Amino acid sequence: MAGRKEPMSEPVTPEPQLRARFVIRAVGIVALLALLVVILIGGGHPLGAGTTAPDTAGITLDGGHLDLKDWRGDFVVVNVWATWCPPCLHEMPDLVVAAEKWQPKNVHFVGLAADSPPERIPLVAAKFGVNYPVFAIDKRTQNAWNAMSLPSTYILRGDGSVAWSVAGAITLKELDDVLTELTAP
Repeated sequence: MAGRKEPMSEPVTPEPQLRARFVIRAVGIVALLALLVVILIGGGHPLGAGTTAPDTAGITLDGGHLDLKDWRGDFVVVNVWATWCPPCLHEMPDLVVAAEKWQPKNVHFVGLAADSPPERIPLVAAKFGVNYPVFAIDKRTQNAWNAMSLPSTYILRGDGSVAWSVAGAITLKELDDVLTELTAP
């Protein structure tokens, strides 16, 4: 049997191992993306109708002091947003138009910048021509508003209670429709 050669076995390739690693990584990436979507657009429900809005005050971008209690008796649109949030930035032009449109009807707008680098807030506000007061809020205030999804928008009645709220971006038409209904005599 000295002249007989053993058949050569096929070399073992790492292909199944590579495929398994790829699948594991792909599943991990999909899970992270799903978590990000939940956080950005559906991770929480804002304060509901009838809830008393939390006491909220701060220093506005122009250096003034604003306390939401100062606007008791009027409707107030509160928008909780962040500088890094694409849906927040997408809705900002509509909020600017709405603020200008509704100001003569004593509907006030305020932007509460959550979880944002302080130096970015005035830059973003200027870029979009924000025409209403904006101030930074801390995590405690964001939690008090139950604004786990950004953006979150609230309309407050004159008594400081929430008349309407939504988690996620809002359009000018949606905001106009809700304000028209709420402010009707």
